[in-house]
Amino acid sequence: MNNSVAPILGVRFSTRSFQETVADLVKRIESGQMTHVVTANPEIVMIAREQEKLRTILERAYVVPDGIGIVYAAKWLHQPIHERITGIELLEALMEQANERKWKVYMLGASPESNRSASERLAERYPQAQIVGARDGYFRAEDEPEIVREITSLQPDLLFVAMGAPRQEEWISKYRDQLQVPLVMGVGGSFDVIGGRVKRAPVFWQKLHLEWFYRLLKQPSRWRRQLAIPLFVLTVWREKLKI
Repeated sequence: MNNSVAPILGVRFSTRSFQETVADLVKRIESGQMTHVVTANPEIVMIAREQEKLRTILERAYVVPDGIGIVYAAKWLHQPIHERITGIELLEALMEQANERKWKVYMLGASPESNRSASERLAERYPQAQIVGARDGYFRAEDEPEIVREITSLQPDLLFVAMGAPRQEEWISKYRDQLQVPLVMGVGGSFDVIGGRVKRAPVFWQKLHLEWFYRLLKQPSRWRRQLAIPLFVLTVWREKLKI
Protein backbone atom coordinates (compact mmCIF):
# COMPACT_ATOMS: atom_id res chain seq x y z
CA MET A 1 0.00 0.00 0.00
CA ASN A 2 1.12 3.56 -0.73
CA ASN A 3 2.61 4.81 2.54
CA SER A 4 1.12 8.27 1.96
CA VAL A 5 -2.41 6.94 2.49
CA ALA A 6 -4.13 5.19 5.38
CA PRO A 7 -7.52 3.43 5.39
CA ILE A 8 -10.32 4.45 7.72
CA LEU A 9 -13.39 2.23 7.36
CA GLY A 10 -12.55 1.57 3.72
CA VAL A 11 -11.73 5.17 2.74
CA ARG A 12 -8.08 5.85 1.93
CA PHE A 13 -6.99 9.15 3.47
CA SER A 14 -3.83 11.10 2.75
CA THR A 15 -1.45 10.99 5.71
CA ARG A 16 0.32 14.24 4.75
CA SER A 17 0.36 17.24 7.07
CA PHE A 18 -1.38 20.45 6.03
CA GLN A 19 1.79 22.03 4.66
CA GLU A 20 2.83 18.82 2.93
CA THR A 21 -0.61 18.60 1.36
CA VAL A 22 -0.41 22.14 -0.02
CA ALA A 23 3.08 21.50 -1.40
CA ASP A 24 2.00 18.24 -3.01
CA LEU A 25 -1.09 19.82 -4.60
CA VAL A 26 1.00 22.71 -5.96
CA LYS A 27 3.30 20.20 -7.66
CA ARG A 28 0.31 18.40 -9.13
CA ILE A 29 -1.20 21.62 -10.47
CA GLU A 30 2.07 22.81 -11.98
CA SER A 31 2.61 19.45 -13.68
CA GLY A 32 -0.96 19.47 -15.03
CA GLN A 33 -1.86 16.29 -13.13
CA MET A 34 -5.64 16.17 -12.76
CA THR A 35 -6.59 15.89 -9.08
CA HIS A 36 -10.01 15.69 -7.43
CA VAL A 37 -9.64 16.72 -3.78
CA VAL A 38 -12.25 15.50 -1.31
CA THR A 39 -12.25 16.85 2.25
CA ALA A 40 -13.94 13.93 3.98
CA ASN A 41 -15.42 13.85 7.47
CA PRO A 42 -17.13 11.00 9.37
CA GLU A 43 -20.42 11.74 7.61
CA ILE A 44 -18.83 11.21 4.19
CA VAL A 45 -17.21 7.98 5.36
CA MET A 46 -20.54 6.63 6.57
CA ILE A 47 -22.33 7.62 3.36
CA ALA A 48 -19.59 5.88 1.36
CA ARG A 49 -20.21 2.68 3.33
CA GLU A 50 -23.79 2.72 2.08
CA GLN A 51 -23.32 4.08 -1.45
CA GLU A 52 -21.10 2.26 -3.93
CA LYS A 53 -21.14 5.26 -6.26
CA LEU A 54 -19.47 7.48 -3.66
CA ARG A 55 -17.03 4.73 -2.67
CA THR A 56 -15.88 4.48 -6.28
CA ILE A 57 -15.42 8.26 -6.47
CA LEU A 58 -13.34 8.31 -3.29
CA GLU A 59 -11.12 5.53 -4.60
CA ARG A 60 -10.05 7.83 -7.46
CA ALA A 61 -9.83 11.00 -5.35
CA TYR A 62 -7.22 12.70 -3.20
CA VAL A 63 -8.96 12.40 0.18
CA VAL A 64 -7.90 14.57 3.12
CA PRO A 65 -9.12 14.27 6.73
CA ASP A 66 -11.59 17.09 7.35
CA GLY A 67 -12.95 16.28 10.78
CA ILE A 68 -11.27 15.63 14.10
CA GLY A 69 -13.22 12.37 14.22
CA ILE A 70 -11.06 11.05 11.39
CA VAL A 71 -7.88 11.93 13.30
CA TYR A 72 -9.15 10.22 16.46
CA ALA A 73 -10.23 7.17 14.47
CA ALA A 74 -6.75 6.96 12.93
CA LYS A 75 -5.23 7.00 16.42
CA TRP A 76 -7.54 4.23 17.61
CA LEU A 77 -6.83 2.14 14.51
CA HIS A 78 -3.07 2.84 14.62
CA GLN A 79 -3.04 4.71 11.31
CA PRO A 80 -0.58 7.59 10.66
CA ILE A 81 -3.04 10.45 10.27
CA HIS A 82 -2.12 13.19 12.73
CA GLU A 83 -3.61 16.41 11.43
CA ARG A 84 -7.02 17.65 10.44
CA ILE A 85 -7.21 19.52 7.12
CA THR A 86 -10.34 21.64 6.87
CA GLY A 87 -11.81 22.48 3.50
CA ILE A 88 -11.96 26.22 4.07
CA GLU A 89 -8.34 26.42 5.27
CA LEU A 90 -7.14 24.36 2.32
CA LEU A 91 -9.12 26.59 -0.06
CA GLU A 92 -7.48 29.68 1.44
CA ALA A 93 -4.01 28.10 1.26
CA LEU A 94 -4.54 27.25 -2.40
CA MET A 95 -5.71 30.81 -3.04
CA GLU A 96 -2.45 32.05 -1.50
CA GLN A 97 -0.59 29.88 -3.98
CA ALA A 98 -2.81 31.15 -6.79
CA ASN A 99 -1.94 34.69 -5.73
CA GLU A 100 1.80 33.96 -5.87
CA ARG A 101 1.61 32.12 -9.19
CA LYS A 102 -1.16 34.14 -10.87
CA TRP A 103 -3.28 31.03 -11.33
CA LYS A 104 -6.79 31.18 -12.77
CA VAL A 105 -9.71 30.22 -10.51
CA TYR A 106 -13.36 29.35 -11.20
CA MET A 107 -16.00 29.46 -8.44
CA LEU A 108 -19.01 27.16 -8.89
CA GLY A 109 -21.90 26.67 -6.52
CA ALA A 110 -23.68 28.10 -3.45
CA SER A 111 -26.42 30.73 -3.67
CA PRO A 112 -26.07 33.68 -6.05
CA GLU A 113 -25.41 35.99 -3.07
CA SER A 114 -22.81 33.73 -1.44
CA ASN A 115 -21.05 33.03 -4.72
CA ARG A 116 -20.85 36.70 -5.58
CA SER A 117 -19.70 37.88 -2.16
CA ALA A 118 -17.16 35.05 -1.79
CA SER A 119 -15.74 35.77 -5.24
CA GLU A 120 -15.46 39.48 -4.44
CA ARG A 121 -13.78 38.89 -1.08
CA LEU A 122 -11.30 36.39 -2.47
CA ALA A 123 -10.48 38.77 -5.32
CA GLU A 124 -9.76 41.51 -2.76
CA ARG A 125 -7.61 39.26 -0.55
CA TYR A 126 -5.71 37.62 -3.40
CA PRO A 127 -5.50 40.28 -6.13
CA GLN A 128 -2.89 38.44 -8.24
CA ALA A 129 -5.07 35.33 -8.48
CA GLN A 130 -7.36 35.54 -11.49
CA ILE A 131 -10.97 34.65 -10.72
CA VAL A 132 -11.95 34.06 -14.34
CA GLY A 133 -15.48 32.82 -13.75
CA ALA A 134 -18.22 32.30 -11.18
CA ARG A 135 -21.58 30.56 -11.33
CA ASP A 136 -24.02 29.83 -8.51
CA GLY A 137 -25.28 26.33 -7.82
CA TYR A 138 -28.90 27.01 -8.76
CA PHE A 139 -28.79 25.47 -12.22
CA ARG A 140 -30.76 22.73 -13.96
CA ALA A 141 -29.35 19.50 -15.34
CA GLU A 142 -29.84 20.80 -18.88
CA ASP A 143 -27.58 23.77 -18.05
CA GLU A 144 -24.63 21.56 -17.17
CA PRO A 145 -23.15 21.08 -20.68
CA GLU A 146 -23.01 24.87 -21.08
CA ILE A 147 -21.34 25.27 -17.67
CA VAL A 148 -18.76 22.60 -18.53
CA ARG A 149 -18.04 24.28 -21.88
CA GLU A 150 -17.57 27.64 -20.16
CA ILE A 151 -15.17 26.25 -17.55
CA THR A 152 -13.22 24.31 -20.19
CA SER A 153 -12.89 27.39 -22.39
CA LEU A 154 -11.57 29.51 -19.50
CA GLN A 155 -8.92 26.90 -18.59
CA PRO A 156 -8.74 27.58 -14.84
CA ASP A 157 -5.99 26.04 -12.73
CA LEU A 158 -8.36 25.67 -9.77
CA LEU A 159 -12.07 24.88 -9.72
CA PHE A 160 -13.89 25.13 -6.38
CA VAL A 161 -17.31 23.45 -6.28
CA ALA A 162 -19.66 24.39 -3.44
CA MET A 163 -22.69 22.13 -3.72
CA GLY A 164 -22.52 20.13 -0.50
CA ALA A 165 -21.53 16.49 -0.17
CA PRO A 166 -21.97 14.10 -1.84
CA ARG A 167 -23.58 16.08 -4.69
CA GLN A 168 -20.43 18.09 -5.38
CA GLU A 169 -18.27 14.94 -5.47
CA GLU A 170 -20.68 13.27 -7.89
CA TRP A 171 -20.75 16.35 -10.14
CA ILE A 172 -16.96 16.62 -10.21
CA SER A 173 -16.56 12.92 -10.94
CA LYS A 174 -19.10 13.10 -13.76
CA TYR A 175 -17.31 15.92 -15.57
CA ARG A 176 -13.67 15.79 -14.42
CA ASP A 177 -12.37 14.30 -17.69
CA GLN A 178 -14.20 16.90 -19.78
CA LEU A 179 -13.21 19.84 -17.59
CA GLN A 180 -9.45 19.26 -17.90
CA VAL A 181 -8.84 21.39 -14.77
CA PRO A 182 -5.64 20.46 -12.89
CA LEU A 183 -7.28 20.66 -9.46
CA VAL A 184 -10.99 20.42 -8.64
CA MET A 185 -12.11 20.52 -5.03
CA GLY A 186 -15.48 20.24 -3.34
CA VAL A 187 -15.73 22.95 -0.70
CA GLY A 188 -19.19 22.50 0.81
CA GLY A 189 -20.34 25.62 2.64
CA SER A 190 -17.04 27.49 2.35
CA PHE A 191 -18.45 30.17 0.04
CA ASP A 192 -21.11 30.97 2.65
CA VAL A 193 -18.41 31.48 5.30
CA ILE A 194 -15.98 33.40 3.09
CA GLY A 195 -18.79 35.57 1.79
CA GLY A 196 -19.85 36.42 5.34
CA ARG A 197 -23.30 34.86 5.18
CA VAL A 198 -22.46 32.13 7.71
CA LYS A 199 -20.15 32.63 10.67
CA ARG A 200 -17.46 30.05 11.28
CA ALA A 201 -17.09 28.76 14.82
CA PRO A 202 -14.92 31.02 17.02
CA VAL A 203 -11.29 29.96 17.48
CA PHE A 204 -12.09 28.76 21.01
CA TRP A 205 -14.53 26.17 19.61
CA GLN A 206 -12.10 25.25 16.85
CA LYS A 207 -9.32 24.54 19.34
CA LEU A 208 -11.65 22.31 21.32
CA HIS A 209 -12.50 20.48 18.06
CA LEU A 210 -16.17 21.31 18.60
CA GLU A 211 -16.97 23.17 15.39
CA TRP A 212 -19.53 20.48 14.58
CA PHE A 213 -21.33 21.19 17.87
CA TYR A 214 -21.22 24.95 17.30
CA ARG A 215 -22.82 24.47 13.88
CA LEU A 216 -25.47 22.24 15.43
CA LEU A 217 -26.31 24.93 18.01
CA LYS A 218 -26.59 27.52 15.25
CA GLN A 219 -28.45 25.20 12.88
CA PRO A 220 -30.51 22.66 14.89
CA SER A 221 -31.88 21.32 11.60
CA ARG A 222 -28.49 19.62 11.12
CA TRP A 223 -29.24 17.10 13.89
CA ARG A 224 -30.05 14.28 11.47
CA ARG A 225 -26.69 14.71 9.75
CA GLN A 226 -24.90 14.69 13.10
CA LEU A 227 -26.26 11.22 13.85
CA ALA A 228 -23.49 9.97 11.57
CA ILE A 229 -20.90 10.89 14.22
CA PRO A 230 -21.92 8.41 16.98
CA LEU A 231 -22.50 5.77 14.31
CA PHE A 232 -19.01 6.42 12.95
CA VAL A 233 -17.48 6.11 16.44
CA LEU A 234 -19.31 2.83 17.07
CA THR A 235 -18.19 1.43 13.71
CA VAL A 236 -14.57 2.43 14.33
CA TRP A 237 -14.57 0.72 17.73
CA ARG A 238 -15.92 -2.44 16.14
CA GLU A 239 -13.04 -2.28 13.68
CA LYS A 240 -10.59 -1.74 16.53
CA LEU A 241 -11.79 -4.89 18.26
CA LYS A 242 -10.90 -6.88 15.16
CA ILE A 243 -7.26 -5.73 15.20
